[in-house]
Amino acid sequence: MKCNRLRMLPSREKERTLRVIGVRCSALWNATNYQCRQRFFGGHKVPGYGDLCALMRDDENFLALPSDIRQEVIKKVHEAWKSYFGLRALWKRGDLGDKPGLPRYRKARDGSRPDGWIPIKCARSYAVDAQCVEMTLPADLRRGGHGRLRLPHRGLQRYRGKQGRAEMAHDPGRGRWYFRYTVDQPDNALKPRSREAAIDLGVRVAASVSIDGVGSSIHFIGREMLKDWDYWGRQIAAHQQELAHRPKAERTSKRLRRMHQRRSTRLEHAWEAQAARIVRTLAAHRVGTVYVGWPKDIRRDKNYGATWNGRIHNFWGFSRVLHILEKHCARAGIQVVRSGERGSSSTCPECGSRNVKRHPRHVLSCRDCSLRIHSDQAGSRNILRMNAPACSFPKTPGSIRDGAEAAPGPEVRQWTKHCWVDARNPLGQHERPVA
Repeated sequence: MKCNRLRMLPSREKERTLRVIGVRCSALWNATNYQCRQRFFGGHKVPGYGDLCALMRDDENFLALPSDIRQEVIKKVHEAWKSYFGLRALWKRGDLGDKPGLPRYRKARDGSRPDGWIPIKCARSYAVDAQCVEMTLPADLRRGGHGRLRLPHRGLQRYRGKQGRAEMAHDPGRGRWYFRYTVDQPDNALKPRSREAAIDLGVRVAASVSIDGVGSSIHFIGREMLKDWDYWGRQIAAHQQELAHRPKAERTSKRLRRMHQRRSTRLEHAWEAQAARIVRTLAAHRVGTVYVGWPKDIRRDKNYGATWNGRIHNFWGFSRVLHILEKHCARAGIQVVRSGERGSSSTCPECGSRNVKRHPRHVLSCRDCSLRIHSDQAGSRNILRMNAPACSFPKTPGSIRDGAEAAPGPEVRQWTKHCWVDARNPLGQHERPVA
């Protein structure tokens, strides 16, 4: 399943209609969730989706919404409780650190109901064309015999196919309405390519890419990404100090939400641009399979210091990065395989010896074969060798460092807050190179 997102451009009158429907969705969510919580606290089984629909069919909040919207709200409540019981089972087994909380009611800090969320069950209750989105209205909001609300939109419909679930949501940080709907579209067919590659993810070096038959690896330096993240973190902390004198329920603002959102979207933009650049490079070298290091549980029970704890636990989101990378590779017909990376940065990629020295930290020196190589470059090469033992890395003339025994130096890409450029190119700040 793929998802398209469109920005809605409602008039003031139509936005008031959307907010009325949104309040009704929150009211139905709260009423349904109340029934589930009462069953749970009473020691009874929480009703399933069908039982909840039968239980709520005479409720005024249920009758105030179209059928596909009210059924989807109840389905979302059921999915929230199903997720809660799944997390609770993990917590009881000891696989989850913190005890999960019960599904909450939909209410704002001031006690009002949120009005910015409208789920829709299936495509029969909405329609999308090149200019507008239509959605079914409740019976009491229909005017002049028109049973649907027609809203203009802006955006790219990237995926085409059979449409599924959808939702209309308001972004309080941007002050905009967005419409998201799923599309059943199969992935692009894998292209017949023979080469393989590996990627080692990190923080200082955001990604190290090694390709079979290519002497130099490609490093994407994460310095500018970290600096931008830290800058917005300081701006957020300063604004939180300005809000500290307010009561606890009012220690937030639209500006604070927007700053949090801007920090995360700027980081996500860098990851998206990096994934696009990596995929262009892989396609140029005719790579069919790429192995990505999966550092599962690498942060568990680790203390990296006050500065790096916040960076690693907030900035270093591997699940999100891998999702973005897999999305771009799927569009290009490249297969992505997650691979364990334990010991990959502390093993010599030439002789396989563990008798190595890492001083300074980013340089790996082998005591057996005298190889000196960047530790992240060694990591990506070892990931590739673990999955494709027949791969080779020829030494590139002109890129040898520190004598004939050293490995080719990596090609370095740096982030300009717009695109990734070659760090050795003096015009890299002004032009966008192609792979």
